[in-house]
Amino acid sequence: MTFEKLIQLLTERKALIVHCSRPGKGDVGADGFLFPEDLHNAIKICSEAHRELSCSLVWPGHVKTFGAVGIILKPRAIGSITSISPHDSGTTPDDDGKRQGMGVPFSAQAVEDTFANSKDYNEWTVTNADIIGIFLNLYEPLEIAKDIPFTDMPGYDPSMGDMGSTIGSVRITIKEVMAAFPNLPLFGFAGTEIVEIGVDAASLYR
Repeated sequence: MTFEKLIQLLTERKALIVHCSRPGKGDVGADGFLFPEDLHNAIKICSEAHRELSCSLVWPGHVKTFGAVGIILKPRAIGSITSISPHDSGTTPDDDGKRQGMGVPFSAQAVEDTFANSKDYNEWTVTNADIIGIFLNLYEPLEIAKDIPFTDMPGYDPSMGDMGSTIGSVRITIKEVMAAFPNLPLFGFAGTEIVEIGVDAASLYR
């Protein structure tokens, strides 16, 4: 499959390659990233040809993502897609930034298998790609991981004193996503179509 054929197929299927911010990040350490820094870091990884990013292929009727807010990637070449699996292939990065897992090399058959056999999350590993927008999974709550002071937790008793903070999932608004990525358009699926999200009402009456 040529690069042109891949882009044609993705266009016809209205499919997007996305990497999302995981809302469940209780194991993030001091050097880890939370939203939106995690996605800004993912954007940086995409520009570095020697590092790979774990992504999912989604399309109308199959919107399975590891989080409801993510970035949309456009590969720059066939070589940008380093592995494909119709299910979660369990990749982990090695010391060189390459992701090792159960995926297979890019091929026309592997792409078709994703569309035909994805029952849950699928996994594509991608490098050297352009970021063309922000993806919102409109079928899930817009939740991201955030460092939350214990004083803000339900049931906190002031007599407990300052107990620090914990990482938890919180809901955010579309406006907050727009503010975090002011130079990127927002997209999501509505029925069988890709739609742009976040038009300011004032623009309707100009």
